Amino acid sequence: MFDFHFRNRRELFKALLATALAIIVMGIILFPVYYVFTVSLKPQGTLASTSLDLLPDQMTLQNYKEVMFGHKDATVKTKVFNITSSRGKLIGTEYTIEYMDGVLYGKYRGLPPRFNLKYISHLKVEGANRSVENGQVQYLGGKFVSMDAKRIMVSLASLRREYLYLTAKEVRITVNGKTGIPLDGFTKVGNNTYVGRDVTLKIPDRVRLDSEEGHFEARDFYYVFINQIGGGFFGYLKRSLIIASLTVVLTLLFAVPAAYAFSRLKFFGREHILYFYLMFTQVSGGLGIAGLVALYGMLVKLDLTNNIYVLPLIYAAGGVPFNTWLLKSYLDSISPDFDEAALVDGANYLQIIWHVLLPMALPGIATVAIFAFIGGWTELILASLLIDNESKYPLTVWLYSMLNDLRNVSWNQFSAAALLFALPVFIMFLLAQNYIKSGLTVGGLKE
Repeated sequence: MFDFHFRNRRELFKALLATALAIIVMGIILFPVYYVFTVSLKPQGTLASTSLDLLPDQMTLQNYKEVMFGHKDATVKTKVFNITSSRGKLIGTEYTIEYMDGVLYGKYRGLPPRFNLKYISHLKVEGANRSVENGQVQYLGGKFVSMDAKRIMVSLASLRREYLYLTAKEVRITVNGKTGIPLDGFTKVGNNTYVGRDVTLKIPDRVRLDSEEGHFEARDFYYVFINQIGGGFFGYLKRSLIIASLTVVLTLLFAVPAAYAFSRLKFFGREHILYFYLMFTQVSGGLGIAGLVALYGMLVKLDLTNNIYVLPLIYAAGGVPFNTWLLKSYLDSISPDFDEAALVDGANYLQIIWHVLLPMALPGIATVAIFAFIGGWTELILASLLIDNESKYPLTVWLYSMLNDLRNVSWNQFSAAALLFALPVFIMFLLAQNYIKSGLTVGGLKE
């Protein structure tokens, strides 16, 4: 009895130890995914911190929205303007003005300023000629324009300026030299720093404006240019789905009959042809690079570059040997008695494949289809080599193009894009995990 309880406790201890080890290994494997997920939820410009939290203190879905839909920026040239913003900064030569809940309005007689507005919304334009050129929406010679913007920037010269006023609930002025701004009514709160409330200032000098969360209005403007920045995710997604789906169809179209032939039919070289071709295509080493050069040269001669429908043909051709071998292994586990019974009933080979083997080999076919889909979905080298037109990029090339300028890349948006890219494959594995398990294990046991 004592030995029995001792063995039970020892087995329980082994099970708990194995479970703990599995959890630790899984945590190590999934940590990069967790880290990318938390980065994608942080505001832009925030990548890492000294502390590691389960969830960021400030979470936002703005990065996902930016990746999928992008945003619009505007450039406005006008003489008369009015800017209402929650906070802003006017930087002059001898002073800096920071304000809260303010209105900046001005008018020019001569050369007007050019405003740059980021993340605009609620655009309203009256009395302008609208046109579209190279994807840019242009409004010329309008009477009125208004829009909201997360950020408004402009350099406001003093030459030929009739007036420039700032009215704000709170103003903080830091002086580093002589200034023409009257400081009467301001309270000195530090060295060369003054604070005033509910004040109106006339700005006499050249200043540079940088405001946040503002509303912009202009009258009798010269032009308004609207640019779409980012977005386009669903276009890239559509092209990747087309490529991956066609890769699956073409792979199955060739792999299923080939697997049936190698599994059921007897012909010269059956035992060696498939394995030789599989080894040649999968472990060819430097020959693969030579083949890539030859393939590129041939497609250039045929003028088939920048054509997404060429990619599935190449992917399927490269994946057929391995998928044929995988599906053949599964078909070998199905008894030939079913084929013989169908032949006795008068079925031909195509009918045997379609009505007998396909339903029984569904797990193996699903496994091949998923491998083919992943191959078409994730391939980068050929896609980036053959597609150099951004309007035809699949998701892989678009994701890689985000890293062209590593100094300015938004890692928060890149993390969101990477997770969106991986989501379809994850969903497919989740829905077909039982097929994959049986498709891999049954054929493997037979071999």
